[in-house]
Amino acid sequence: MATLERIYNIPLGDAYLRVRTKRAKRAIAFIKDFAIRHMKAVDVRISEGTNLLVFRDGMQKPPRKIKVRIVKGEDGVAWVWLPGEEEKKKAEEEKKKKEQEAKKAEEEKKAKEAEKSSAPQQQEQKAPEQKQAGQ
Repeated sequence: MATLERIYNIPLGDAYLRVRTKRAKRAIAFIKDFAIRHMKAVDVRISEGTNLLVFRDGMQKPPRKIKVRIVKGEDGVAWVWLPGEEEKKKAEEEKKKKEQEAKKAEEEKKAKEAEKSSAPQQQEQKAPEQKQAGQ
């Protein structure tokens, strides 16, 4: 899938030359420009974790530098990730799948137990009906 993958330290200090209320937006623009320039990408996608890191201390105080992993796909789109972020996301997804499977298995088990417990009650209900029909 990935044709090119590199780890960079991107300096974002020049974002502080901007008006205070637009610094984080400018930092995101620097990250995009950096990825386009260094990876020769057509388009850049920034992960949610990277975005949250830039905006963590607010719009007025983005980090001075950021360490990112940039992956360029075969389609020419560069993805900007924090190192280890993608693996954490996959691990969380696997954990959610396991929880859902366990929950589903538990529901099936409860449904089977309910069927077993309701079966004797149904037989008891049928028995009086048969007695009335026989009289």
